[in-house]
Amino acid sequence: MIKKALFVIASLSVAFMATAAALYVGNAAPVVPEISAAEANGAGAPFVVKLHARWCPVCMLTKDLWSDIATTYAGRVRLVVFDFTNEATTSASRAEARRLGLESFFAENEGWTGTIAVLDGRTREATALIHGSRDRREYDEAIDKALRTF
Repeated sequence: MIKKALFVIASLSVAFMATAAALYVGNAAPVVPEISAAEANGAGAPFVVKLHARWCPVCMLTKDLWSDIATTYAGRVRLVVFDFTNEATTSASRAEARRLGLESFFAENEGWTGTIAVLDGRTREATALIHGSRDRREYDEAIDKALRTF
């Protein structure tokens, strides 16, 4: 009886770890078009920033939502992904934030995953921080509002 129970527990543990590994591998940081230095330094379209980590469960749940947002708003907003999966991706994201003039936003939100932020294109201040919502309307309202003021 004990051997059978241990076997079931071991089998469930292996299945859980395999599922977690598959989710981790499938949750790479989204790729967005690079923002040129001239575009980054000018006051222009709002920034829509995804704060991501490969291990983040909220990021896994909202992956398709981000893809839809990126497709809908491509060319109208400046899309950015900051990846906090590990020290290497965090360092690369920090450097990208510096290049884009988003150092303050990055410093204030470093490590905060599962969030999509909308930043004013002139001030680079957050006009919306949406954490973990799966309601597309919430994102559209925040982004559309930022687009109207630009």
